[in-house]
Amino acid sequence: MTDEFLTKGLQNDRYLKALQLVDQFEDEIEAMLLEFGQRMVDQQPDLFDRRTDPSVKTTQSPSTGLASHRMYHSMDGPRAPDSGKNQRLHVHLYWMPPTEYARTDVNSALRAFGYKIKSADTDVDDWVAEQTRARDWPLQTSGNPYDSNTVFYNHVSSAAEIEETAETLVEHFSEFGDAYAGDSDE
Repeated sequence: MTDEFLTKGLQNDRYLKALQLVDQFEDEIEAMLLEFGQRMVDQQPDLFDRRTDPSVKTTQSPSTGLASHRMYHSMDGPRAPDSGKNQRLHVHLYWMPPTEYARTDVNSALRAFGYKIKSADTDVDDWVAEQTRARDWPLQTSGNPYDSNTVFYNHVSSAAEIEETAETLVEHFSEFGDAYAGDSDE
């Protein structure tokens, strides 16, 4: 570190402005994830208890990956599986090394915008991933570096790509979310 570097950080409140920019970015990502998560819940309302508030978490230094922004809804509605596993819908923007998702086509950080069902039965995840590929959904699937569940996502580089991917993911969950439900006769 040089005196020049410190001086530039002090001039015109550059350091303070950088912190404020990070806070604003994180607030906007979290708001977008909350809105997207609600759209997902609206597709399969019987999997969720409307009285349960979603949880939001942003981590700049996760143990795996580079940064993460995620929101989850507990799946404890009338059609949620009674597995005792505490299944949750996770919607997220993960900043990952491309190698974590086997993406040799991405040169910088992979920005994986998508969803997963945490603690879902892996056979169900495998079936949904197989159907996603077989029906040519414009989504990527990957193992998840945080747990054993499948991630359904796209690499995004703009707000427009986030919105386009959100539309696709909402449709995807509308079609396949029932696979994560418990026995409908219960």
